Amino acid sequence: MKNLYDIIEQNLKVGLQVTIKDLGDNTYCTLSKLKDSDGNYRMSNWCNSIEEAKQCIRKCSGLSKECWDNLDLEIVEVFRPEYEPFKVGDKVRILDSIKKTGDWNYFKERFPNMTGEIERVYFEKIGINYSVNGWYIGHEFLAPLNEVKEEIEELTMEELCKELGREVKIKK
Repeated sequence: MKNLYDIIEQNLKVGLQVTIKDLGDNTYCTLSKLKDSDGNYRMSNWCNSIEEAKQCIRKCSGLSKECWDNLDLEIVEVFRPEYEPFKVGDKVRILDSIKKTGDWNYFKERFPNMTGEIERVYFEKIGINYSVNGWYIGHEFLAPLNEVKEEIEELTMEELCKELGREVKIKK
C-alpha cells in the first residue's frame, strides 16, 4: 500500500512498535524504532504469526521506504513495548531528551546533575510516570544511573606524608 510507510514511521518515531502483514504471502513482521547502519528501521524476520514476529524484533536490518511502498501490506497492530519499570529507591539519570520539552526550564534548576531517585511510581493510561525528587517525570525521560562508587581511603597526616615520601614536623 502506497504511503503506508509514512504511517508506520509516525508510530515508530513516538516509540511505538508496528506489526504488519504481507498480504501477498500472509506473513508478519514487527518494526522497532531502532535503525540499522543504513538508517532504516530494524525489523523482525517475516514470520507465520504475530507473536513470533514480536519475539524477534530488531533481528534484521530494515528496508528502505521504496521497498516498503512496493509491498502489499496492512498494519495489524501498533503497541508500546513492554519494559521493566523503575522501583521506589532506584537511582536514575534524566535523559537529555527532556530538554526538548516545555518543562525543561523547571527541571534544569532542580536537577543540575541530571540525576535523581524514584520516590513514587504512577501506572496511568498515558504510561508510567514517576515522582523523582518531588517532580513528576515520564518513563521515557529516565535511564538507570550506573554509579561507580570509589572507595575513599582515610589517611592520617603522618600516613599521607609517608606515602608521599615526605617528613612532617609539626611545631607548636
